[in-house]
Amino acid sequence: MAANARQPLRTTLDSMPDLCTPGSVLLLVVVGSLAALVYTLISTESASSFWLDFGLALLFIQWVVLSSTVLCCVARRYFPNSRFTGAVWLLFFIVPLVTLLATVASVRISPVDSGDQMGWLFTRNLLISVLVSLTFVRYLALQQRWKQQVAAQASARMDALQARIHPHFLFNALNTITELVHSRPIQAEEALLDLSDLLRSGLRVDTEHALQEELELIRSYLRIESLRLGERLEVSWSIDERIDLSQVRPALLIQPLVENAVLHGIAPSAEGGRLAIRLDMIRFGRIRVTIENPVPTDPSNRLSGNGTALDNIRQRLELAYEEGAQLKTDQVGQVFRATLTLPPGRTRAS
Repeated sequence: MAANARQPLRTTLDSMPDLCTPGSVLLLVVVGSLAALVYTLISTESASSFWLDFGLALLFIQWVVLSSTVLCCVARRYFPNSRFTGAVWLLFFIVPLVTLLATVASVRISPVDSGDQMGWLFTRNLLISVLVSLTFVRYLALQQRWKQQVAAQASARMDALQARIHPHFLFNALNTITELVHSRPIQAEEALLDLSDLLRSGLRVDTEHALQEELELIRSYLRIESLRLGERLEVSWSIDERIDLSQVRPALLIQPLVENAVLHGIAPSAEGGRLAIRLDMIRFGRIRVTIENPVPTDPSNRLSGNGTALDNIRQRLELAYEEGAQLKTDQVGQVFRATLTLPPGRTRAS
């Protein structure tokens, strides 16, 4: 599994630029409208014909912009794994081609008086489209370089945050296993296996894993903590059957929330409490993870610094999902609740 490290990130950055999102299309339409306005202001000699010239220029440019965008989206659909260089060259040829076709259509609608004017019209539009394509390709190249720099910094931050997620319970786990070696050797062996799974997840270089893997890690962690806390730790699970557990998610997003609930909610309390873990499928394929734990009634038993893990997870959400994911916390009476909302997941490519 380590051989696939960072692969989803590289595929995203090296594939064809995504021009098919509503925001990208709106941006292209706005830029096309501004280009039509500038062209009309430069070329129109009288105010009386300004709006007519602007309307014709706007129709022509938007025709080219939208047609080129549609062709790029079709190419992206049929060639999803195209490398960035090939995608850029494809974009470079699409715009002049669509411009020539739009020029032919406009000449048929409004014939040009002479052959010289027609030749100049085709030459002018072709040159403008080539210059625009070169500018756009240069912009994409700069954007690609910027994304790679951001991705490198994000990967470093992700590794640092992931490494800090769960080292503090290690000594408690080792002490618990040491106490079990002579009295309950079978349970000690099982606890060692669970601990090895948790340590391996922290040392792996993958930034993603299946949701099922995350849940198994949580169960391993809770088995270790139940040996230490005994009957003080009561766990209840509720998982929506509609959730695809094979979907890929950023590694170690839910487990730190569970660890935070045990560390700051269950362990400090003499009577312990109930830890509730619930996964629900909500609208548009999103997943809502809810973790509830009691708050210690004695303020002297409450540990400080319980916001560190939550802040780390929020930072990791910002790195993994620019938008669409959020972590909210609230307290109702003596129950602390952490609610993690994740956007629709995807299945790892084989």
